[in-house]
Amino acid sequence: MENKTSKYFKYAIGEIALVVIGILIALQINNWNENRKANIEETVVLNNLFENLTLAKQQSEVLILEEKELKKSLMFILGIDLIQDKKSVTDSIFESAVWDLQTDSPTVNAYINLKNTNKLSLIKSKEINEKFSGFEFSINKLKDLLEDRLNVHQIRIDAIFENDINFIPLIKYNIPNISIEKEKTNEYSQILKQKRIRNLLGMKLSFTQDVINYRENPDTEIKDLLLLIASDLNSKQ
Repeated sequence: MENKTSKYFKYAIGEIALVVIGILIALQINNWNENRKANIEETVVLNNLFENLTLAKQQSEVLILEEKELKKSLMFILGIDLIQDKKSVTDSIFESAVWDLQTDSPTVNAYINLKNTNKLSLIKSKEINEKFSGFEFSINKLKDLLEDRLNVHQIRIDAIFENDINFIPLIKYNIPNISIEKEKTNEYSQILKQKRIRNLLGMKLSFTQDVINYRENPDTEIKDLLLLIASDLNSKQ
């Protein structure tokens, strides 16, 4: 009886051990499968982010270029650009310098969607997450500045077209088939000597330089993010 009990006891222990080993193997396989799915999902997310960031970089470069062109136009009509061979200020040049205003900012929709759906945890890289936080902070600061410039523009600078010039000749560049022969010509050399107008355009120029500076911060962060994501994707191959 003692021999039989001992054999049964050993048999039971062996069965339990086999069951435990089976469970551990099953858990390991399950964990491996879950990790594999998570890695696949993260790779898809990173690829989407990379594509979005590539478009955002292109958009950012265009926006910075437009701001720099606006800066040059404002400096030209104010006569503070140090260019010796000057051409006269025309209706189109004046309209472009005073009227133009860019309010867009680079957008990464894939990141916004991840944040709105609480799926940022899919990105395992701490460095990428931290860089996106910095990018978001820079974009928010840029948007605040763009809003401030827009408010000043709408309230003060746009009034130049209403009160200080004959706006009808400027329409000619949008509607070429109108006649402006009877319209009073704008004497920009005199208009641009007025202190109020010069100060308003000086404010716009100062705002524009600030915007250029604030646009360059997220532009650099986009470039850094592209490098980080590309490196992370390469490590997964």
